[in-house]
Amino acid sequence: MSRWVVPERPTTVKATDQNGEPPDGPLSRVVKYVPTEVVAAFTLLFTALVSLGVTADQAKLAASGLIAVFFVVTILHVARDAPKGVVRQAHLVVSPLSFLAWAYPISSAMLGGWFVPLASFFAQAIVIALALVIKPSEAK
Repeated sequence: MSRWVVPERPTTVKATDQNGEPPDGPLSRVVKYVPTEVVAAFTLLFTALVSLGVTADQAKLAASGLIAVFFVVTILHVARDAPKGVVRQAHLVVSPLSFLAWAYPISSAMLGGWFVPLASFFAQAIVIALALVIKPSEAK
């Protein structure tokens, strides 16, 4: 199974990718757009940050800084590792937003008053909507 979304192909071309995988459906796209390797590394460092026992004001800044750094890491990871073309373009739009939609609620304990649950809900909903709407398709 490809880590990246498998695009739709024109009917005149073989419908599967080079690994024999058919194009991803809506649910698969939702899953594949989440940069799980980046979220895992973020969660690891966030947990280490929590264990330092910083003050509430320092925690807000540290958590925000960590989110910002890993947002950039997500963009760099996709730009470097995603297959060129429509798949990379789609991932460059959805994956960074998906990272933010995951990292924000994960960081809620340290963000304190900066965490707005309704904003988190809408961020998750927007990312799911984008994953359903943005389906890479190769040119005919």
